Amino acid sequence: MKKLTNFVSVVLLLAFVLTLAPAHVLAQAEVACDSDVVVQADDWLSKLADKFYGDVLAFPAIAEATNAKAAVDDSYAVIANVDLIEPGWKLCIPSVADAQALLGEERPISVSILNQEMTKAEIAEAIRQEGGLVVGNWTYTANDTLVQEFEQYVLDTYGVDIILTYDGTQAPSVYLTNVYAAQRAGNPSPYDVLAIEENYWYEAIQQDAVEEFLPSGLVPNQALVSQKFQNPPTAMGFQATAFPGVVYSKSRAPWMTKLTDLADPRLQGKVTLPLPGDVTAGGFLVSIATELGKDYKDPQQMIEAVDWVVDNIGPNALKYTNDSAEMQQLLRSGAADAVTFWNSLARLEFLSGNEDAALLVPEGGVYPINGWLWIPKGAPHPVLAQIFINWRISAEVQFPNDWGIEPGPWSELHEGFLGPGYPPSLIPDWFVADYYTYYPSSEQINDLFIQMDWEAYSNGVDTWMNHYAERLGQ
Repeated sequence: MKKLTNFVSVVLLLAFVLTLAPAHVLAQAEVACDSDVVVQADDWLSKLADKFYGDVLAFPAIAEATNAKAAVDDSYAVIANVDLIEPGWKLCIPSVADAQALLGEERPISVSILNQEMTKAEIAEAIRQEGGLVVGNWTYTANDTLVQEFEQYVLDTYGVDIILTYDGTQAPSVYLTNVYAAQRAGNPSPYDVLAIEENYWYEAIQQDAVEEFLPSGLVPNQALVSQKFQNPPTAMGFQATAFPGVVYSKSRAPWMTKLTDLADPRLQGKVTLPLPGDVTAGGFLVSIATELGKDYKDPQQMIEAVDWVVDNIGPNALKYTNDSAEMQQLLRSGAADAVTFWNSLARLEFLSGNEDAALLVPEGGVYPINGWLWIPKGAPHPVLAQIFINWRISAEVQFPNDWGIEPGPWSELHEGFLGPGYPPSLIPDWFVADYYTYYPSSEQINDLFIQMDWEAYSNGVDTWMNHYAERLGQ
């Protein structure tokens, strides 16, 4: 009832203010439009506010910004009554930051998990009490910079010093083991946010270990992200184009066009293959199975695909490894002509000066295995957890152009466009010419990216992954 009362109060107050306030007074705010929208038949201001800010109560910012623009540009509508907008009207959608400024810091927002409406001052106090948070994620070259940037963001935004503990590993299954152990013991989760591949989120969902938090007033940047990279109410993608694949030498193996080319005799002793275990091997084997015309949802057909890999590509294997640094060294030295890892390795090589490295994008399609942000149940610092997720999907962090880091570390943190809310102008000048050589285009994502059935994958993976290990003598 409190939320409804606040909603009605804001509507009545804003309607009164907009009726009395001269247009030139509102225009003095010099609000810039982050985007324009044309009202459709089923639109209303609160619906648009929910779409762009994840908060139905943020609609006054759209009304005020539109009226301010209308004072200097008659192509924008004048909103005299916030309860009435007409199809065909042109509205101004201010940026998240401008919307927050228009609404004022003391306006309460709905904070998920706590299930409270809180002002900015109350949120700052909650942050002060939490003191910090623990994020589990892969190891990045720029980990220290990422930590510093988030701590500074919280200080600048809320005036509170906090400590971000970044627990990095290349074996995310360890996180789930620790979460489940804490859950069984009745203890708080050891992590506040996990930023790992989608399959781990799915597994944790099956164990009832994932908190519901979307939508939340603390995560307005949800509106920037395409629906295909969202799994509300529990998870949000922070990567768009990650997949296990093949990086090869353009000069030494220019004829490669598909994954099964790894069996070509010209690559004898020149290939690395993934070790059994995690989703690096899983994603690669699923893609191979698809090329072979097999159904990865059938464990027996996956066993057949595994046998084909071991029998046909195995003789070409120089080494089975998941060590990216080792693969880079083998590729650069010429000891390997093709390595199987993640697509990010191709751009890391290119940006490190190895222009001979190329990414193989199979014509038969790829299965993206992107990183997702989620909060384990029992997370001890839920306010900072949501603030971190919102920050991580912001344009400034998806494209960390102002962090002062080298191109290689930049490309580790950035994994494609999450949605149309991120304009192409965010691509840094030093990468504009080559960006779409090393990141799939929107057309490739639409045409070649195949959504994984994680239920089927999870149901069968132990069977065929164990068979892979057995074939390798492990």
